[in-house]
Amino acid sequence: MNMYYFYSIIFIPLIFLISFKISVYLKLYDHPDNIRKIHLKPTLITGGIFFELIFLFYFLFFLFVSELNYLTNSFNNSQDHLILLGTISISFLIGLYDDKKNLNAIIKLILMYLIFVISLFFLSDIYQVQKLNSYFNYSIYFNSLSIFFTSFCFVILLNAVNMADGINSLSSNIFIIWLLFISIFLPLDNFYFFMNIVLICGLVLFSIFNFKNRCFLGDSGCFALISYLSFLTVYVYNQDINSQINIFNLESIFLLFLIPGIDMVRLFTERIYKRKNPLKGDRNHFHHKLLYSFGNFKSLLIYNLLIIFPWLLYLISTTLLPYLIIVVIVIYIFVIIKLK
Repeated sequence: MNMYYFYSIIFIPLIFLISFKISVYLKLYDHPDNIRKIHLKPTLITGGIFFELIFLFYFLFFLFVSELNYLTNSFNNSQDHLILLGTISISFLIGLYDDKKNLNAIIKLILMYLIFVISLFFLSDIYQVQKLNSYFNYSIYFNSLSIFFTSFCFVILLNAVNMADGINSLSSNIFIIWLLFISIFLPLDNFYFFMNIVLICGLVLFSIFNFKNRCFLGDSGCFALISYLSFLTVYVYNQDINSQINIFNLESIFLLFLIPGIDMVRLFTERIYKRKNPLKGDRNHFHHKLLYSFGNFKSLLIYNLLIIFPWLLYLISTTLLPYLIIVVIVIYIFVIIKLK
């Protein structure tokens, strides 16, 4: 199995090079506007092409090459496999159109919501949040509304991460951290574990070039990755829901996604209070405040540690979960106030 990982990962630099060539051919450039976009010159948007090619290559490869049967319990059937790939690809195309034409934010979110609803309607139930299993030993059941609630959660996460994609390497770092933690709950012979390793390697490579301002993730990359991560999170949540310990519960997922989520809530609240469009971008984000005070590298370090450190403490002692959520929120509020 280790050899399969090795041979699979060596293709990543080649796919990255191809994605650069395609992005240049399609003239996928992000141009600075001196309002919201703070880079100094037009920069290639290669992230979407890169990760879409990864999804296409590895999903289709493992679907059609049946000899690689060491990966088990990955999909209930090939239909799920193809629907997930189709959903990721359509999400990528919507993001790609937005990268080229700047799609209206409300239309974008409505389209993504509808795509998630349609996909979940045809997918196995393991990709739906049918009940919320709490750390505090209570459950909330959604029954016939589970598809609509799950799609709503996916769109909220998508919007939160999209809003966090504002300084070099931040979004790719966030994806790396999330995939690493979620992979803890997957067996080694699971397709998703393999896919996470491939994506993490791709994200590390992309993050290096992104940090040097050589390329951007774009909405196309963000949408593709969030679509995958959303389905993956629910899949792992449902796998863990019946275990005796149930570490991957409602509050632990909330803690994992807390920083981008709470920043989105703050920005929406402030914009609505000031009678502004809550979906119109600005430079008031948490990462912007960090950037102006500490620079790119230190900002990445602070942001990443606010996600990593609380979740590591939670894994060491699960009883700390409620206190960790409170502490992270307090730290976030303190930093926002201090950096005003």
